[in-house]
Amino acid sequence: MAKKSQLLYFHWNPTQLRKFKLRVNSGLFSLFAVTLFACNQQESIPTMTSLSGQNEKPPNVMLILADDLAFSDLGAYGSEIDTPNLDQLAAEGLLFTRFHASAMCSPSRAMLLTGVDQHKNGYGTMGEYLDSSQQGQPGYEGYLNNQVVTLATVLQQSGFNTYMTGKWHLGTTVLPSERGFDQTFILLQGAGSHFDNTGYASAQPTVNYMRNGEETELTDDFYSSDTYTHEMIQYIETGRDSEMPFFGYLAFSAPHFPLHAPTELIDKYEERYLAGWDIIRKQRHDALKARELIDAEAEMAERLQRVPAWENVSEKEQRYQAKKMAVYAGMVDSLDQNVGKLITYLKSIDEYDNTVFLFLSDNGPESVDFTTYPYLPIASDWIEETFDNSYENLGQDGSYIYYGERWAHVGAAAHSFHKTVVSQGGINVPLIVSYAKELPRNRVVTEFSSIVDIAPTILDLVGVSHPGDEFAGRQIHPMDGRSFLPYLKGEQTNIYPTGTGNGFELFGHNAFISGNWKILRLQEPYSDFSWGLYNLDKDPAELNNVAEQNPVKFQEMIALYSDYAAENGVIQVPEGWKMFENLGRLRQ
Repeated sequence: MAKKSQLLYFHWNPTQLRKFKLRVNSGLFSLFAVTLFACNQQESIPTMTSLSGQNEKPPNVMLILADDLAFSDLGAYGSEIDTPNLDQLAAEGLLFTRFHASAMCSPSRAMLLTGVDQHKNGYGTMGEYLDSSQQGQPGYEGYLNNQVVTLATVLQQSGFNTYMTGKWHLGTTVLPSERGFDQTFILLQGAGSHFDNTGYASAQPTVNYMRNGEETELTDDFYSSDTYTHEMIQYIETGRDSEMPFFGYLAFSAPHFPLHAPTELIDKYEERYLAGWDIIRKQRHDALKARELIDAEAEMAERLQRVPAWENVSEKEQRYQAKKMAVYAGMVDSLDQNVGKLITYLKSIDEYDNTVFLFLSDNGPESVDFTTYPYLPIASDWIEETFDNSYENLGQDGSYIYYGERWAHVGAAAHSFHKTVVSQGGINVPLIVSYAKELPRNRVVTEFSSIVDIAPTILDLVGVSHPGDEFAGRQIHPMDGRSFLPYLKGEQTNIYPTGTGNGFELFGHNAFISGNWKILRLQEPYSDFSWGLYNLDKDPAELNNVAEQNPVKFQEMIALYSDYAAENGVIQVPEGWKMFENLGRLRQ
């Protein structure tokens, strides 16, 4: 191993000359002149002071993101789906019950990688759904803007090898290879077939896969979860000679629609869901209570308005709908198996114990089924004309299916509503953090936390500081998130001090969470656009508005949201705004 120093180094990879890097020194980094590099090309291995007080190489970081995975979809969270590998990570680490993301994918991904609120990082809303009042406004660019610096960039310039595989969905003009990732294999857009490059809309018939910034072809045996994991393992393997820690961002596109899974996994679950969505949802809700992940007296929300009772569905339709859910379960099962492959590999190279794992979802379950809700440019006639959605072909290559509201409310289980809505069903998602070497084991974390907290927590864990408000000669936004490491170490009694919290806004829906309290205002058809106050400890389904009983707390929360909206530049769409009426051209 090279002698520790404070000098830049380079590392040659198969596709490019590595950008200059700088080791961490007391959590700070700065760029040295190229002339210094020319004088001494000796590699520098980053070091940190561990939580146990030992001076050692920083841990690796493996950040794993699922796409549209619901709160109750993992075994550790009460699911009937087999997820032994993720369940084991939870047993060896921390399972969060009050972790929140945005209600949709791109805003979550932007906050995850920057620690900056979505209304400042470029994703005040999805670029496809911009209201005329939001177009051209700061923070609403529809891509990851230049006023933020990514976690990958900070770690790259602090001596980490940085890898990304999977779904990008942060704009087509700014690529991950330009935002701090050394090696990348990505799906550029938001969704597509899990077997090939078939697109997800009539206006987007194919999608783009890219390797290190260049278009690439898919292999004949491509299946998204398998390939993303394989590529990540290969990147880690090729970087081992550098002896540098790695930051891996494995962004699965599963279980996002269109639903596809290996045949054997569909067969595995085909009979499991014939009990129907009503029974399965009740089973998950009871399991959450049994695991003490929700209050023992918590009520379950009523079935969504457009979802019929299972017994009122014909036997033929029951089998068809049960198989849809079997495909979804197969996707989750496959995702878990691939996490297991990654764990096995890291153990084989003796890096598992020195790797921090963070697993989360980007939002709640997808409820939309465009085969029954024909909004352009994703049209039901295009799906009908192009794909074979017969019972026998469900989930196979050449099919195109959703599981829709009928199963989405099962995934939400303890909560109301789903993706796109800032109710708990849309934003309360699973988070597992495991680092057996330093962090607590088999612990449930009930403190409120947010996806903007992930980046500062990772930097805290590896001993690296964010550059603050200036980077590479430009002004940037400091991180909004809070590291939850001091809380986990017992140095703080909570993650967010009393009287603070975090706001949520998307598509005109508004919320603010502080401690156990939440205010919520939803556009039609979900509610009447009036504020309500809810105690999430007792009422995670947001069924009981207690504003009248708690007028002081209610007004305090209203003021907190008002401050949040002003500080972050939220541009509120008018009451009665309809997201699908504002669906612009696909430009993800």
